[in-house]
Formats: sequence, C-alpha cells, structure tokens
Amino acid sequence: MPELPEVETIKEDLRKLVVGSRIEEARVLDPALVEGVAPEELARRLAGTTITGARRRAKHLIVELDSGDAIVFQLKIGGQLLLVPPVAEPTTALMLVLHLDGDRQLFLRDETDYTRARVMDDEALEERFSSLGPEPLGESFGVEYLHETLSRRRAQIKSLLLDQKVVAGIGNIYADEVLYDARLHPRRKANTLTGEDWEALHRAILKNLSAGIEHRGTTFGLYRDVLGRRGHHQDHLRVFLKAGKPCPECGGKVVKEKVGGRATFLCPACQRENWREGEQRLTLD
Repeated sequence: MPELPEVETIKEDLRKLVVGSRIEEARVLDPALVEGVAPEELARRLAGTTITGARRRAKHLIVELDSGDAIVFQLKIGGQLLLVPPVAEPTTALMLVLHLDGDRQLFLRDETDYTRARVMDDEALEERFSSLGPEPLGESFGVEYLHETLSRRRAQIKSLLLDQKVVAGIGNIYADEVLYDARLHPRRKANTLTGEDWEALHRAILKNLSAGIEHRGTTFGLYRDVLGRRGHHQDHLRVFLKAGKPCPECGGKVVKEKVGGRATFLCPACQRENWREGEQRLTLD
C-alpha cells in the first residue's frame, strides 16, 4: 500500500511532468472510483481545466486545478498513475483516463479496484483533512509533539504510529522499520516510553521516511511511479517481510507476529517486549 514516501514520489513526478498541462477530456472507466459526485460530474469538472499544482497530505495525493477544484486520490493498495507517453499505454484494470494537451494521457489503473477519487474545492479539502495529525517531515512535528500527545496513552506504540490522527502518512511497512530503528517493541505501551525513547522514535521516523523518499518508495508488488518505475527502498529494509532471516544488528532471527490486528515484523532480541524502566537502552545508528 502506498505510504508517505510512495505518494510523495508520485507527487514530485507530477510536479515535474504534468503540472501546467491542460485536461482536454476526462473519461471515467470505472464508476466505483468516484466518491462524492456522479462520475459524469467529475468528468465535467475536470474537462478544460489546467493542472496548476500537486501536493500530498498524509497518504492523499492532491492534483490542483485552475478552476479552484482539486482531484484527491487515495491510491489504497494498488493505485498507479501512469503518464503515456513515455510509458506504454496500459490496457487492463483502467479506472480513469485524463487526456492532456500535447497528445499525452494520464492513466489511473488499479488491479485491486480500491483506489478512490474525489473532486473537491478548498473548503471541502480543509474539512476532509481537519482530523489528520501533523506531517512527520513538517516543522510542527518534533519530539515535544510526540511526548505531549502520546506519553499518557496506554495504547501500543505501533497502533499509535498507524493512527492517521496522530501521525499522518505512516503505514505498516515504515512503522515496523521505525520501531526496529528505535529499538522499541511494537506492543510497548506509549506511557512507558522514556525521554530517550521519544527522541529515538522521532529520529527513526525522520530517518526512515526520508530514506523511503530518497529510494523512490518501496515496491513489493503494484507500486510504480508516474513513469512506471519500481521503487527500491525494499532493498534497504531490515525487518519488514524478513521473518526467519537474521537481524542485521544482532544476528538473531526476525519474527512475524500480529500486533493490533496487523502483520508485524521485529527482532525480539533488539526490541524486547519485557522492558523494565531503568534498564539501559541501546540504540541503532
């Protein structure tokens, strides 16, 4: 599922390749894609507009138009936005085609059929995103925010990282990598974290999300950028989907468990569940 680094990569691609283009025609091929209005209404509001910008909020991709509207995509599990040309025209799992000037087309395809799109004005956008937590790579996201927001909570730390009202944009892949980096067990209760733990968690969030962006996202199956290319952050993961393989730090085996209903990968030796206050804490580089 595209998380913050993957959506950020697509957003930057759109800024470089598509912003400034005019949408000559919009064709909705799968009515299930559209939320909030009829598919015909979405197509009508897009046709004849110019794409003026692209931005991201959490895992949402926002394509801004000169009409004052924006198309908001939730790529969910397998959504792909592909610019044709230079990408070869896809023929399967198509949900939306935007015919652009210059004989180019922007295809939205999704083999899982879960991607959703809305056309929204500024007021609707503000309301939709009002409950989201801060952007973890933004200025307002500091150690103090984490401590003040979560230190009295008895919930498991992984569940809190996945809560979009707490931190916007982190999903299952990056949560596991962050907690491994911070040497925190995913079941650890937030109210047991020390000052050192909060600092390590904050550093790990910034480090892992930044690395995911640098490596243009993580591809295990369907994720592609706008030019159809795979990300390569999967080559840098330490624990996610590594069950049975050696921990790169201690050599012990990475295990797979279910935490908060989610498949979770961790090193039990580096991320001890039976933590006690006052024990010495070692951090990864």
